[in-house]
Amino acid sequence: MHILKKSICDINLFMPRKRRKAIASTVTPDIPYPKVRVEWIDCVSDSGWATEKEFDRMKLAKPINEGWLYEKTKNHVKLFASYDRDEDGFSFGDRTMIPRAWVKRIQKI
Repeated sequence: MHILKKSICDINLFMPRKRRKAIASTVTPDIPYPKVRVEWIDCVSDSGWATEKEFDRMKLAKPINEGWLYEKTKNHVKLFASYDRDEDGFSFGDRTMIPRAWVKRIQKI
């Protein structure tokens, strides 16, 4: 495992870095919610046995969600990644609610 990690790191050192393309922020007139990228932390759990060394290596997860910002309060952030609009209004899918204390960064895209 150590050899695999080392070779991946070595590859990253010698590979040229790709430039990030600028993301064009387009506002769709049919949806009144801003599109965002949310970086946050989440707990990690494991019900198996582990040595002290394995337990010491345990780290928090760092998920990233992209979608439309439905609501942001001092306590939480609500996002959705899909929607449907008909004569009755909006229906939301792929909904996520994140405690605000876990949110590290919110960026408009």
